[in-house]
Amino acid sequence: MNKSVDKEKIIEKIVVVFMLAYGIHYFGYFIRIRYFNLIGAMALDEGLAHALKYLGHLFFFGAMMIYAWAVKKDRHYFFSFCKERSADILKYGVLGLLFGAFIMGSCVFAASMHGDIEIKGSSGGNLAVLLFAAVCVFIQSTVEEIQDRSFVFGKMYGEGVPFIPALIVSSLFFSYLHAANPGFGIVPFINLLTSGAMYVLSYRYFGSLWFAMTAHTAWNYMQDFIFGLPDSGKPAAVSFMETTVHGSSFFYDKDFGIEGSWMSITIHILACLFILMIGRNMSKKACTS
Repeated sequence: MNKSVDKEKIIEKIVVVFMLAYGIHYFGYFIRIRYFNLIGAMALDEGLAHALKYLGHLFFFGAMMIYAWAVKKDRHYFFSFCKERSADILKYGVLGLLFGAFIMGSCVFAASMHGDIEIKGSSGGNLAVLLFAAVCVFIQSTVEEIQDRSFVFGKMYGEGVPFIPALIVSSLFFSYLHAANPGFGIVPFINLLTSGAMYVLSYRYFGSLWFAMTAHTAWNYMQDFIFGLPDSGKPAAVSFMETTVHGSSFFYDKDFGIEGSWMSITIHILACLFILMIGRNMSKKACTS
């Protein structure tokens, strides 16, 4: 009887957190549509307009802040990244940047070697726009990590939902939010599940959201503004390198980009195993010190 009651409570908490996150996200989403319409109505450089669209995630953040203001007991989930030690912010922030750049670079290298894409050299893109875009992508990635990892996973796991169900549901939520993107399908869905799991594992075992925030930033920025490849199916507008797409294979998908490939899924699974191994070793050392 107790197990049945516990199971019902866990399911109830999962449903409540999922619906809360859904409602908060779509409150910001409807405001962001107006923001996108405003950008579209302005005669802006295409690259600048594309970078500014990443700032639309600030409306999601605004919706989260309204919820945090109204519901005090959940406030700490949205500000967990602010409470970390400066040394940990620097350490995990730098490690996340390097890690995200490495796994994206590995995918691009493999797709290039296979002939799916061809990198021709500098595109001559506007340097000021590219630098501004780095800030925009960091904001976008940070907001997604606060929403999907710190709140969705953190609230479920913090309120008694077992680790594996909390990981799966938060990864499903992360993948679901990309379902309307161009070229979305089964392979992109699986890829986003594995990448979501990777970020959850880093948050759980490193105890820092900064690793996920900066790894996510490096991944998105490199594929979009460095190589000019689609970010979750959304076409790039300006990039540092000029890249030509030749076709689809295990290593690349011409519709969804790197994130629509089995190569990306493989890389993210390996990354999950690596983080799990490192994280467990860290836990063992902490217990014996």
